[in-house]
Amino acid sequence: MPISFRALVVYGALMLPVVVQAESLSLDDAIRHALHHNSELRAAQAQTAAADDRAKAAKGAFLPQLGVSYLARRSDNPLDAFADKLNTRSVTAADLNPAAINDPGKSSLRATTLSIEMPIYTGGRLTAGVRAADDQAETAHLAYGYRRQAIAYQTLRAYRGAQAATLAVQIAEDAVAAARQHTETTTRLVRQGRIVASDRLTAELNQSTMESMLVQAKSRQRLALEDLRLIAGLPSELEIQLPAWERLAPPPPAGANGESRALASRQDLKAQEARLRAARAGITAARSVFHPQISVVAADSWYDENAALDNKSQSIMGVVSMNLFNGGRDWHGLSAARRDADQAEADLDGARQAVLRDVRAARSRLTEALARRQIAEQGIDKARETVRLVNQRYGEGRTILIDLLMAERVLVEARTEELNASVLAELAAAEVQLAEGTLPLPGETPTN
Repeated sequence: MPISFRALVVYGALMLPVVVQAESLSLDDAIRHALHHNSELRAAQAQTAAADDRAKAAKGAFLPQLGVSYLARRSDNPLDAFADKLNTRSVTAADLNPAAINDPGKSSLRATTLSIEMPIYTGGRLTAGVRAADDQAETAHLAYGYRRQAIAYQTLRAYRGAQAATLAVQIAEDAVAAARQHTETTTRLVRQGRIVASDRLTAELNQSTMESMLVQAKSRQRLALEDLRLIAGLPSELEIQLPAWERLAPPPPAGANGESRALASRQDLKAQEARLRAARAGITAARSVFHPQISVVAADSWYDENAALDNKSQSIMGVVSMNLFNGGRDWHGLSAARRDADQAEADLDGARQAVLRDVRAARSRLTEALARRQIAEQGIDKARETVRLVNQRYGEGRTILIDLLMAERVLVEARTEELNASVLAELAAAEVQLAEGTLPLPGETPTN
């Protein structure tokens, strides 16, 4: 019993070892499945989640840092030994004897410290780090959003390609049927002595050519279905049945202001803009090392010769630090951050040019596809009429077989061209939307 497509989604999610039967798959269901199961999108989604976590981690730097440490030491170092007695509050008068101080013997200490540190001023490093992390997370989200549109378009392309491959098989089967009929007819006529044997051989050769075309068409159909399974994240063992493709009416001419709409709508372009903001925040973070770093530290410590929490001491201090020289590392770090920002800005300029090129190229392909479709539709009617007339003349003995076979081959080519042009027209219309950043996903309202 065939399973429903929703059951297939559950199957894909749980990876249950069940036998999947052939299922009629709609275009919207194929795109929805791709948006949830495509491997590239799953990787991009994980990358986006990681960027969100890094943004949260950056904000945590503003909060107090609480830590605990445990130290166990055994030493005969005079300073350590005397410090151990002081920390454990066990100094006696005898311990102040110079001989005891200089030769204290071995001393053991267990120290437990609970500390809390709060940054007060970091030269803007923490703020810049949070800003950069937020911009990087936004970059990932925007890139993921555009990738979803791209995968939807690729799924549409694979789906229509599979449907077109199925129609191409039908065209080839019609051609084979006609060729076999000619072979049977010429064989009968040769037996009757009405035509020469070369006509029968010509018909047989034509039948072999059409059968070879059918074999190729079926191979392309199998590959097209495999491409659809791959892009949509469908199980490899799923036998897909596609509904008949209903050709859409030619799309209306693309609206004006497509280039400005693309510059405002393309999520991958907005991702580049967020990446540039992150890089500029990186400059601020790199510059912060040239400012003082101020923090407050409070600690509770316990010292004893064993693990007991005895001899508690408390301390609170403010720490001001500033690096004066570290071999030029900070200067080079700042220079590198500036270079990163320069690169991000250049990449943004290049991305803008690429978006404009995408829009122009997509519109050019749409214009070409619509013109080819119109010409092909007219060509089919002419080719069918030609076959009818030539077939009539051949039946009357007023033309030769090769003329009829050539007319039928032209009809096959015309049907194939109309099929290809129709597919290209629909894909080109979707490509224009993708280039302008307005390609709708199933269940979403198209963006104008």
